[in-house]
Amino acid sequence: MKKISLLMLFLLFFASFGSAVHAEDDITGTPFEEDLRALIEAGIMTGYEDGTYQPEKSVTRAEFTIFINKALELDETELDVPADQFSDIQVEDWYYDSIMTAYSHGLINGYPDGTFRPKEIISRQDMAVMIMNAADSKNIISERKELAFEDNDKIREYAVESVERLTSLGIISGKQHKDGTLFFAPYDETSRGETAAVINRLLKVLYPPEDPTEELDFKVASLTELEDPVIEGEYETYEEAVKNAEANQVVLSGNQVVWISEGAAVANTKATIFTSESFTSHATYIQAGIEVELLNVNENSLEVKIADTEGFVKKEEFNLIPVHLLKGKSYYSVKEGNLHHYIYFPITDDLRTYMYGPAPSFMNEGTKYYSDNGNSFFDENGNHAGEAYQYFNRMPLYTETKYTAEQLNEYLEYGRPDNLLIGTGESFKKAEELHGTNALYLMAHAIHESTWGTSPIAVTKNNLFGINAIDSDPMAGAKTYDDYETGILEAAKDFIVPGYFNQVNWKANGAHLGNKSSGMNVRWASDPYWGQKIAGFMYRADAYLSEKYGTDPEYGQYELAKTVTPNVNVRSTPETGTDNFLYQMKKPASNVQILNTIEGKGTWYEITPKAYGDHDYEQAFVYSHGYTAYGTSLEKLPIAE
Repeated sequence: MKKISLLMLFLLFFASFGSAVHAEDDITGTPFEEDLRALIEAGIMTGYEDGTYQPEKSVTRAEFTIFINKALELDETELDVPADQFSDIQVEDWYYDSIMTAYSHGLINGYPDGTFRPKEIISRQDMAVMIMNAADSKNIISERKELAFEDNDKIREYAVESVERLTSLGIISGKQHKDGTLFFAPYDETSRGETAAVINRLLKVLYPPEDPTEELDFKVASLTELEDPVIEGEYETYEEAVKNAEANQVVLSGNQVVWISEGAAVANTKATIFTSESFTSHATYIQAGIEVELLNVNENSLEVKIADTEGFVKKEEFNLIPVHLLKGKSYYSVKEGNLHHYIYFPITDDLRTYMYGPAPSFMNEGTKYYSDNGNSFFDENGNHAGEAYQYFNRMPLYTETKYTAEQLNEYLEYGRPDNLLIGTGESFKKAEELHGTNALYLMAHAIHESTWGTSPIAVTKNNLFGINAIDSDPMAGAKTYDDYETGILEAAKDFIVPGYFNQVNWKANGAHLGNKSSGMNVRWASDPYWGQKIAGFMYRADAYLSEKYGTDPEYGQYELAKTVTPNVNVRSTPETGTDNFLYQMKKPASNVQILNTIEGKGTWYEITPKAYGDHDYEQAFVYSHGYTAYGTSLEKLPIAE
């Protein structure tokens, strides 16, 4: 049976005993008292400063959005949404992050005129649409139940299916006249009490309590797009249901899919990938909406792969979508000589794109290529098309850029006119000189993380990197700096270098951008393409500045190699010994920049030494390969060009 979450235990307890354990207040004896107390105790709904909860007060569209986000425990720290998505919502608005989060998860759409109208009271039919979108985001399977409301014809077409499905799930039941007839009242305003009722019922559908009287817990079903599910059989155990399910059929527990033979696993919340099924040690994490490669479906877990990392995830944190219902797939393609990544989000049926860097020579324009890690590419038939890494994604970030502060400022002015980062070039170069963070990288990082300085945290706290923006309350948790330069220098000195460049730290998986298997991206961001997007900004800036000044681009200026074994020694001379040890690269897939090749006992590379903290080395050398007694330590990376 599916385990009940801690949140659900709160809900069940207070649904049964809420009115008995609370002193009398303005929700005691009201129609939705149990639901209100459940949400209050779960931290989803709060009262007012005077101690009241005002259950009859109408709820605005912004307020309802916030309630839904809290109920679904959505992460508001990483938003891949244009700042001007809605014309009537500004970054300084207190509800900005919540509304943009809901939009990125497919919970809201706004109006055709580009507005969201956050201060309008939400109607019952709009409430129904948002609640159904929330249920869909968790892959809840439901039927369309014929409505028996006397005002069916007054429900707008866009809301009819949501009302039908919510009625089938028991989340909406309508209102009742004195004569017993039911009506829906689609245009009525939604009160705080009604809001508590529908959200509490939604949570009971998402996290159903175990029912000791229910004998058959699992159902085999056939799912067809735009049609109600067809139940093919009911079984007591998960194993029996899986054994009797045919290829395109699924196994349901309650209203959720818990087994498929083939298809996609998509995170429905910020999800952790663990190293074992015991869920004790985590490898990395990803944001909601991201698809991972599904390796195996177990009763209580999924075995998945993201980039080159395999692990286990909690089944309730993922939607299982059978292959015949998938509408799209992420892919890479070539446009004007550059490599563009098109990311498909199955839950919202949405496609987003960014430019990664130059397209590898083996790619053809007009052809789709598929890759889980951004460097191994396959065609539509599954044939291996080639291997190519993006230079800026794998370049060690403690290297120096040749571009001056003035040139970085020129790019900032060119890249996005009137952006709020213009003039910070000196600060990025100062961070490079003082703390060893490549200024071109640091600028690109700030551009991406702060959306050119326009994010609420950047605007209000001079925090360009989201430092300390914890998931539970990113705005309150984010560190405040006196100005941009202070924030840039302190972020480099106190956070980036010690946390992600120094491999003694648990966060560090190589001082390069990387992905969910190596580099900063493993534990900096839940977006698995965070490092690739920043590499794209570096490439744009480098291409613009090198062309303008007639210089060689920094992209591909050196060969790169990665460690293929742990604990690779870096030495002051190209030979083994006891007196020339400098430091170790402790983790595989740590990258180095090759300056020269030396042949001796095997092949050695002179590399760019680390240049931060206590590191200040004139030369550094690493053994690579070719001497049997030493084995192989490094492997050169084929760079896309």
